[in-house]
Formats: sequence, structure tokens, C-alpha cells
Amino acid sequence: MRENLKFFLRCATRNHTLFLYDLFQVGTTHHTMCLSSPVSGQSQTPAVGQCNGSCGLDSNGNRSASANAPNGNGVLKHRGKAHTEDDNLGYKEENAVYKENPALDTQQDQKLKDTEQAEEEEEYHPQIRWPDLGAQTFLHVGALYGLYQLFYANFYTFLWVVVTVWVSGIGITAGAHRLWSHKSYTASLPLRILLAFAFSIAGQRDAYTWALDHRIHHKFSETDADPHNAKRGFFFAHVGWLFLTPHPKVVAKRKVIDMSDLEADAVCMFQRKYYIPLFALCSIILPVAVPWYFWNEDLWMSFWINFNMRFTWTLNVAFFVNSVAHMYGNKPYDKNIMSVEAPIVSLLAMGEGWHNYHHVFPWDYKTGEFGNYSLNITTGFIDFCAWLGLAKGRKSVSPDMVIRRAAKCGDGTRFLDDDYAHKDQVWGFGDKDIPREDLQELAKMQN
Repeated sequence: MRENLKFFLRCATRNHTLFLYDLFQVGTTHHTMCLSSPVSGQSQTPAVGQCNGSCGLDSNGNRSASANAPNGNGVLKHRGKAHTEDDNLGYKEENAVYKENPALDTQQDQKLKDTEQAEEEEEYHPQIRWPDLGAQTFLHVGALYGLYQLFYANFYTFLWVVVTVWVSGIGITAGAHRLWSHKSYTASLPLRILLAFAFSIAGQRDAYTWALDHRIHHKFSETDADPHNAKRGFFFAHVGWLFLTPHPKVVAKRKVIDMSDLEADAVCMFQRKYYIPLFALCSIILPVAVPWYFWNEDLWMSFWINFNMRFTWTLNVAFFVNSVAHMYGNKPYDKNIMSVEAPIVSLLAMGEGWHNYHHVFPWDYKTGEFGNYSLNITTGFIDFCAWLGLAKGRKSVSPDMVIRRAAKCGDGTRFLDDDYAHKDQVWGFGDKDIPREDLQELAKMQN
């Protein structure tokens, strides 16, 4: 009797253990969530240890290596670095997988909502950055004095100003903007070195930082995250953003925009690392010393003309794109955004004023649909470099894509000045060009 009781207890204990093991396996299976959408024709619940796509948890209950991780390390990568926290672009670590404790999930979600609401309700009070304001005051007041001195300068000094303005402009438009910000074409090593040198003459920060803010401007245009949000007025969009503290959302987005392509560019990173000495050499010493050394221009006069006046001119022309080209003009491609077509800005900024088109198709190396090299010198420069074999991979937009976008979102001004004028217009009932669906609707109404 005693032996039978022992045998029964051993069996019961063993069966209970197996039951708990099976229950744990089932629980693990049901708490393993696939982040990808289920494939048509397949079961939405994967088998134990398997998953359709990137899984949230592995067989040990840990976040798997493939979850939301194109680099295979189980983490997201931003700006070339591992990042697993809230990246402010929609990805939330706490939302990546379902947790086993619903109550804990609810508490965390509520805490997150409360934090986000508090951040939204916190009023932003911009502060003046006095050193930056002082620098801008010095540049602009000095530019007026330099303009006065230009009337008494050597004619070669005037020509030298024109040359340095054009060269530095190419550094901005073909280099920092179309190459490093938008990757609209590929440049060889010699061309990248030339563009980095030209951009250093412009003196508008290093190309990496310039491209970072410009990518944010396109990604979050006309929001609080836009570094020079045009909704805050002409003055702010033009120059005010340079000496006011940025909105907290701008600071947050600077941490998450992908800059890995520029971080892999040795020329771009060299220019960033040595920006201060490059600025002193390329933007101050070289432009000022050449007239003094080669045609005996007065050094004092050369400084105010070839640094202050030249620097301030290129600065303001570049920032006309942020202000004028976001406020005054037509919107042929998207009437719902602030950027506009501004031919005068294109003339001054070497082709950067076709801004409504550019915000709709930022990867187009031409940054515009119409116009010739006279209003888009930068496009001519890139085409010339491609002819020399220094540039390749020029990205553009097909005419059909442009037509579809203009017809769907534009303000109707695209077809007024070209061969497509009044393309789909009809004179009235009986016109053979009335669309078939309209004819069917008219027939129904007559019946």
C-alpha cells in the first residue's frame, strides 16, 4: 500500500511538472510578437522559436537581434551610433513589443502621455544669444562700411569680390546643399575637396552642421522643429534664428537625423574637424591678403570689403531662400506648403529659388523644373563636372511625375507659361475633349 502511494505521488509530481512546462511554452509562444505584418496565406501566430519578419522577443524572452534593426545588432542606428531610446521620430522602445504585465504597460503608457503633454504645454521662450547677435551686428555694420570703401577701391578688388562670391556660392549650392544635404549626385574625391574649400570661403559653419540643419528643415518644414521656421516671420526665418536659442524640438531632432553618410565622408569630416583654422585661412586671410599682395590694395580697406561685405552678401543671399522663397511667389507643385517659386532668388542664389519644386522633389540635382543655366548656374556647374567625369549619378524627376504632382497638389500656375497651357480645358457641352466620366454624369442628369 505504501509503495503504491509513493508511485502515485511520483507520477502526479512528474505530470504536474510537465503540465507547468507545457504551460510556460504556450505562454512564451503567445507573448512572442512579430513586428512585421503577417504574410498573406500564412498563420498570424508563428510557431515556437520562429517568426514572420523581425521579432520582438527571442526564445529566451529577450529582444531579438533582428527586431527593428537593419544593422543586426537589435538597436536602431541614428547618426552612426546605437540608439535604443525614444528617437522622437515615431519609434518608441516601450511600444516595440507587448509586455507580459498589462498593468505595468498601462502605467508606463500613462506616464509617457503625461510627459508628452507636459512638454507640449510648456511654453517656449526664446533667449537672445548675445555673442551671436554681436557677431551678426559686427558683420552687417562692417558690410555697410565695406560697401562705402568699395567706391574708393581698386577695380581689381571689385572683380576679386565677384570671383570669391561666385566660388563660395558654388561651395554652398553644389556642395553643402545639393551634394551633402540631399545626395542628389555623387562627386569624386577631387570635386569634394574643391567644394569643401569653396564652402570654407563662404564661412557658413562646417558642411556637416549645415547639412544637418537643412535636412531637419526639409523633414520638419514649417513646424517647431524647423530651425528657421517661416511661420515665425520673415526676420526670424532670414537671420533671427542665428542668434536666438533654438526650439527644444530642433535640438531633439538634431540628435536623430541620420548623418551616417556624411560621417563616412572623409572630406566632409576633415572640414568639420578643422573648421576654425579653415575659416580663418579661407574666409578671412586669403580673400583679404590677395588684393593687398598682388595689386597693393590698402589692407584696412581690403578687410572690410573682402571679409565683412563679401561674407554678409553671401550670407543674406543664401538666407533669402529661407525667407523670400518661403513667402512670395507661386506654388505650382504643392499649394499646401509655404515654399514658393522665386526667380529673383534663383538669379541671386545661383539657382536655389525654385523652392516649391525643391521641397516637393528635394533629390533633383537641378532643384527646379524649368529655366536655363542663366537662372541656375549651379546646375550648369554640376553638368560641366559630369562632362569632365568628376560627378555622376545625377538624380532627377520624370516629366510624368512632375505633371501628376502639379495636377494633384499645385495651385494651377504650372501650365500657364509652357506648352501645356489650358491642356484639359473645354469650351462647353459638345466639346469632344470632355472627359468620358463627365459625359456619363451629364447623361444621367439629362435622364
